[in-house]
Amino acid sequence: MSGVGLQKSADERAANANKDIEESGLPAPVQKILKMIRELKQKIAEKQSEMQALMADQSMTPETKQTRMGALQATLSTLTASLLTATASLDKLTKNGKLSATQVQQASQLAMKG
Repeated sequence: MSGVGLQKSADERAANANKDIEESGLPAPVQKILKMIRELKQKIAEKQSEMQALMADQSMTPETKQTRMGALQATLSTLTASLLTATASLDKLTKNGKLSATQVQQASQLAMKG
């Protein structure tokens, strides 16, 4: 596949991955945060996979491996902090009294579904 084709395919997967959020009927700010949470979870999983691959890679020097591991750990820390912030924002939105109990439960279920 060409680069354009691969990007289009990735965009379609992302759109389908969030279809349940878009069809939830939840307010737009809640949907936006849910999508952000899902994206952050995906990025965290990718970085964890990269770390596992790096640990298994025997082709580089220990110094190079340590440098790359440090960079991955820093990125992972930033992503985790962003996820915590997004989750706190979702929690604040669900507790502001503007969502029904059903909508709060729906938002929680969508946030957990990664």
